[in-house]
Amino acid sequence: MKKNILLLALIILFGEFVDAQSFMKGPYLLYPNNNTQMTVMWQLDASATSTISWGITKMYGNSKSVAEFGTDHQFEYTISGLNPATKYFYKVEAAGTVKIDSFYTAVADNDTNLSFYIYGDTRAHPEIQNNVTGRILTEINRDTASQTFCLITGDCVTHGRTESDWQDQFFNPFYSNNENLKAIVPFLIARGNHENYNSTYSSGKATVFYKYWPYSFASNSTNGNDMYYSFDYGPVHIAVLDQYNSGSYSPGKVSSTELSWLKTDLENTNKPWKFILLHEPGWTASSNSKSEHKNNVDVQNNIQPLCVKYGVQAVFGGHNHYYAHCLVDSVHHFTLGGGGAPLYSPSYTSGGVVIKAESAYHFMKVDINKNYAVLKVIRPDGTIIETINLALPTNSIINVSNKYKINVYPNPSKGKIVVDINDYKKG
Repeated sequence: MKKNILLLALIILFGEFVDAQSFMKGPYLLYPNNNTQMTVMWQLDASATSTISWGITKMYGNSKSVAEFGTDHQFEYTISGLNPATKYFYKVEAAGTVKIDSFYTAVADNDTNLSFYIYGDTRAHPEIQNNVTGRILTEINRDTASQTFCLITGDCVTHGRTESDWQDQFFNPFYSNNENLKAIVPFLIARGNHENYNSTYSSGKATVFYKYWPYSFASNSTNGNDMYYSFDYGPVHIAVLDQYNSGSYSPGKVSSTELSWLKTDLENTNKPWKFILLHEPGWTASSNSKSEHKNNVDVQNNIQPLCVKYGVQAVFGGHNHYYAHCLVDSVHHFTLGGGGAPLYSPSYTSGGVVIKAESAYHFMKVDINKNYAVLKVIRPDGTIIETINLALPTNSIINVSNKYKINVYPNPSKGKIVVDINDYKKG
């Protein structure tokens, strides 16, 4: 009798630990760049039969047996034939354990409203990240339309080429908010410099990062190299840059191939809202002191001109562990490095290009409503650090540019704009 009571107490006290004996990671979501699909991934600690079920109710109605792939008991299944902007429940069963969660498919291509989240630089403090993700979950519960996706600015773990860091820091089952968020919204991550490190901080290809985040639409991605890609989601186009293509250390720099890809990518999108996600920001609240990372010169010299020319409204980065908002030629540059890593103190908070800076854990929520966007930077306790309001150019310019090959920049503008008219669009 005493044994049974003790066993029951251990299950109650360490329930998540017992659960983690079969599920090491996940289930978690990957966005397949398609509003009729969703990819689900998970990892077990041993070979076992896995089954995934899904449907618009918890009766599911669809089920599929999934075999593991690779050599480390990983599973991946892309659910297809879904309706856009629809909530689906899904269930993964393995080794007697059942995981139940939900997701929303991406909105329709012509939808003009969208909400999503951004944070990063979590590294070795999942307990702090758990506070950040807890507030995001609160926001999602309050605003179910924001159960879409989450952008991550990189440096998810301390040693990205070390398996145990991913298990202990980013997929640790004891921190339920972190795990619950990955299970209900897909993460889209820009590789940080820490994703390249092994346990001795030697730098190389981000093979373990690629193992758990194998984005199918990443350009030329091969086993953790060239992890840059772009995707559309309703009214937005987001380019995710890889500043460490060769497995290099900071300062990050995009290759000439990637820069050419970015130019073509931005030139060809017709989405009204355009954002860039990367790790090292071009402008931050740094005075180039030893306690902070410097402004990234490559972003300033090579990426910023493309932002101005093609109307990128904002660039989201991390790297420095604080919040900073800079405005350069009407392009907003954000440092969103308050996801859990030890905080830095910004060297200055006013003057020059810096609009606002603060040493605080935080995330950003982006709310787009047709021609307007509200960007809120929120602390884990729900208080607001800053609210930024953005607006698109007038509809008349947009309508004309749909007929002619016209570039209007900067966007947004302080009052002066450049209209670059090229050839009439044929067909």
